[in-house]
Amino acid sequence: MTNTPPDQPNPTVYRLATRTAAVAGMVILVAAALLLYDYSRRTTKDPLEDPAFNMLKLALDQQPTNEALKTQIRESDLQLRREYFRQRAFAAIGCVILLAATVVFLLGLKIAATLRRQLPAPVVGSAPQDVEARWTSIARWAVVGVCLVLVAVAAVLSLTIRSELYHDQKALAEVFDSSRSGTPYLTRSSTKEAADVRHGVPDLQAGSRSGAPVPGTSTASQPPPSDEEFHKMWPRFRGPDGLGISAYANVPDIWDAKSGKNILWKTAVPLSGNNSPVVWGKRVFLSGATRQRREVYCFNADGGKLLWQQTVPGTPQSTARPPRVGEDTGYASSTTATDGRRVFAIFANGDLAAFDMAGKLAWSKSLGIPENTYGYATSLCLYRNLLFVQFDQGSTRMPKSKLLAFDTATGKPVWQAVRSVPNSWSTPIVIRYAGQDQLIASADPWVIAYRPADGAELWRAKCLRTDIAPSPVYADGKVFVANDNSVLSAIRVDGKGDVTATHIAWKGEDGMPDTSSPLATKDYVFLLASFGTLTCYDAAKGGVLWSQDFDGQFCSSPGLAGNRLYLQSKEGKAYVVEPGRQKCKPIGQCELGEECVSSPAFQDGRIYLRGAKHLFCIGKH
Repeated sequence: MTNTPPDQPNPTVYRLATRTAAVAGMVILVAAALLLYDYSRRTTKDPLEDPAFNMLKLALDQQPTNEALKTQIRESDLQLRREYFRQRAFAAIGCVILLAATVVFLLGLKIAATLRRQLPAPVVGSAPQDVEARWTSIARWAVVGVCLVLVAVAAVLSLTIRSELYHDQKALAEVFDSSRSGTPYLTRSSTKEAADVRHGVPDLQAGSRSGAPVPGTSTASQPPPSDEEFHKMWPRFRGPDGLGISAYANVPDIWDAKSGKNILWKTAVPLSGNNSPVVWGKRVFLSGATRQRREVYCFNADGGKLLWQQTVPGTPQSTARPPRVGEDTGYASSTTATDGRRVFAIFANGDLAAFDMAGKLAWSKSLGIPENTYGYATSLCLYRNLLFVQFDQGSTRMPKSKLLAFDTATGKPVWQAVRSVPNSWSTPIVIRYAGQDQLIASADPWVIAYRPADGAELWRAKCLRTDIAPSPVYADGKVFVANDNSVLSAIRVDGKGDVTATHIAWKGEDGMPDTSSPLATKDYVFLLASFGTLTCYDAAKGGVLWSQDFDGQFCSSPGLAGNRLYLQSKEGKAYVVEPGRQKCKPIGQCELGEECVSSPAFQDGRIYLRGAKHLFCIGKH
């Protein structure tokens, strides 16, 4: 029997290792080529934006009763969705194969190099060749080569995936300028602060829908409303400035749903939601949702008739699995917003949509399902022809938050600012100080002011902690923020950079709210705790002036009409009081007849409130 010498490699194992490495190398090349080819054929568009599919949908708009056309649309929809998930499954399997082949390739090379090693022969006067060193060098270069191939594959993938989003300031400015109405308020800063803002929203979900408006809907040719027109309406959460203050003082201070006293009408809302009414002219808007459905509603402001009810389209990502939400949050806690040209709505799964005033879809997109402890509940904010979405998510250790700005007419992203804060439920506001507009957003631990036109950061103050649900308010040169487990802070808004040590005018510790937002005037700051304590602070100097207890639990934010405060309890009872410097004077107690967590919307002679099941219009008969 002939045995392999001890200083020679086992030929069978050696051949097996080298051939295995060779096969693995071929698999790496083939897998990389197939992945490159697959990715080169993709775009970041929603698969449901296929031109032929869109033509079918447009045809259905003209022939809504055509059953054959509906069947064709369903089949096409199913085919497009299957192709969408097939592509993603192909990519996932390909990446696993590529990784496994790389491991096998390196392992084969290592075994071959080890077996190839020979011991030096004991020959006098001759130096053995260092074969081990040579093979070790080859193995190292092989590892370097594989790493370079992987880097090249990643680079080619990033270059071949086409995107419809914008990546430079000039392109964004052109889009923004083309959609505005001639008012020269967009400016691009050359400072480092502006350069630090990330533009283009590169990490929106690939399921975003096209920004092209449906034929017949409003477009960018319509100018945004004037400031005067905007402030006559109730176009967003807590009114035009987000402060809860009515432009009208002639609203009722007493009502009773059981007897019908001062109840002009009430209308059932099809789907539940914890959002508040918004009003523009003769239209009142709400949204509602379940795990599977998301809808926007338009009611007639005079009689309560449901004028239209539209479903918000989803994407494969946003509808694959419903988000986890808390019982007190639900799937439609975010209040809609309107500029009188379109109405905008966002839901707990990250779906964002715009409808024209006749109820036709203008655009929609998915921002991705947010990682939110209780469910997404931040409301939308408008500024001229920009729609702001405070998309806070993640944890303190791993924040994933952003502040996003979209063009109201097209839905195209205009700018994005990354926020180093965790999930929050606060809604931003836009203020004006010394001729400059500021977009104020709050979360743990920062209150940050941005320039609305381009997202450049103006100042920030570190004064909050834990879960932030109450929204900021503004009065007389100061922003006021407060939340449970934290403090009330009055921040002067004329600073730059980190103003924590220089611009917090005063702080308070009593009566902190859990959900209700503060209400501020030049004289007073009011806080409404969830257990029913109303606390009044001196707005200029700080310090508690008085506090008053009310029965019930309070989630709604207080409203002010004239010199009267409106406090709505969850149980449906409302308290109307007249605050003074020493105490508050009771004016009336009102009954809605059902639970209510929404905040009041004030208009000329009227109050609109959403209960658990109905939308109410309150006014004098």
